[in-house]
Amino acid sequence: MSDEATIPEEEAAAEPVKPLSVVRLEERFAASVLSAEESHGSWSVTVAADAAHEMLAFLQSDADLAYTHMSDLTAVDISDLGDEAESGFHVVYHLASGQNVDDPELRRLRVTVPVSDSAAVATVTDIWTGAEWAEREVWDMFGIRFDGHPDPRRLLMPDGFEGHPLRKDYPRRGKGERAAFDFEASQSQLLGKQAEDTPWDGSDDDVHSETMVLNFGPQHPATHGTLHLEVELDGERIVRCTPHLGYLHTGFEKLAEDMHWNQWIVVTDRMNYLSPLSNNFGYAIAAERLLDIEVPKRAQYIRVALAELARIADHMVWLGTHALDIGAFTCFLYAFQQREKAYEIFEACSGARLTVSYMRIGELLHDIPDSFEPMLREFVSDFTARALPESETLLSKNRIWIDRTQGVGVVGADEAVNAGLTGPVLRGSGVGWDVRRADPYSSYEEFDFDIPVGENGDTYDRYLVRLEELRQSCRIITQALDNMPDGPVNIDDHKLKLPDT
Repeated sequence: MSDEATIPEEEAAAEPVKPLSVVRLEERFAASVLSAEESHGSWSVTVAADAAHEMLAFLQSDADLAYTHMSDLTAVDISDLGDEAESGFHVVYHLASGQNVDDPELRRLRVTVPVSDSAAVATVTDIWTGAEWAEREVWDMFGIRFDGHPDPRRLLMPDGFEGHPLRKDYPRRGKGERAAFDFEASQSQLLGKQAEDTPWDGSDDDVHSETMVLNFGPQHPATHGTLHLEVELDGERIVRCTPHLGYLHTGFEKLAEDMHWNQWIVVTDRMNYLSPLSNNFGYAIAAERLLDIEVPKRAQYIRVALAELARIADHMVWLGTHALDIGAFTCFLYAFQQREKAYEIFEACSGARLTVSYMRIGELLHDIPDSFEPMLREFVSDFTARALPESETLLSKNRIWIDRTQGVGVVGADEAVNAGLTGPVLRGSGVGWDVRRADPYSSYEEFDFDIPVGENGDTYDRYLVRLEELRQSCRIITQALDNMPDGPVNIDDHKLKLPDT
């Protein structure tokens, strides 16, 4: 036998071991699991539409899997991919398991359901209440119907709007809606509504009364021009409240359809006027994972420091406006003073105060200036020693603040998880889920910080959680500055990075 015959052929890459979630689905629904694959550390399962509801219910209720949190529900139009066998849409469910947060293979699962242009899928609002608005958005943007949905209306576009903007056959420049759409008629349909039959028990009322409809917002100062609440009242008692969104809908996804990866960085700045740099961060990380880019360690630490500063700026807007809406004007001034200081640091790094576009795919715009560290250390020192305690003194034991926040807006832990809540709202209900700890990115696993959680799930608990998050952000920033690595902040790959300026 020749030497060539004795040398084994190059072994093909070993298939990854399937996690328990995929194994259980294939055991129980073998005929309905179309495919399963691992990509960039997470698993995705494609399932048949007619069995999707039963399979998703199983994933949510199984004691070992416990995918009780539906992080997102969206859709993808794949009609332009050129594959006739896969024309149509994918409905995508992003699931998370708090029970398996320490298991990287089980803590997240993506379930994809292929559907044709005219097909419908069963609603999952009976499994996760948080699916209600997400399914309405998918119908609004893509035209995919969800059978059994309790309120199958548009979510973002006006009720009389024709078409579904995120379909690939819908032109990016629109169809002349601004000139053709009758906004006044659409608005009059909302404002002219009369009270409907309301399923509530009024047996404790001594006098039978009729209800009335009150329109709250979007012009009301408390709704900030972004929300219209259709409130049905029985005297001063609210018996039904129907929110109408879309007043700040800007179609960012549609804008991205003819942009390349780096061009869309500037759009992420405009997605959130509270902490735009954090949107730069999230988008850059997603692209970097898809491209298998390892960002230089120094850039990772700078990103963490700036992201925590953005969190502080964001929380100060929340604190100031929340206090203002309840009647505490002084705290609003104190909070915005601190936000102004944070913006000065952003400006020193990027040249811009709000729409910074400082984070790029695989890199930063440039390294931090020499003034960055002393400015940030001074900010953190003053914030923790003076600014934050001053705001706490104004509010935490204020009788009016307590009366208007304690026991108000109570959301239990199970309810919060099932509704898909995230961030300090979820943690305020006693659920210690924080992506920085559950699925670390940008070296967050190298930082020491606590995850504050509430006990009662009310507005006051959410206030306390955010206050403690401010302290933890300062703690993380200090660690980033103390341990800041040397080296470059940009990857050395001209095919991926933008040209040096």
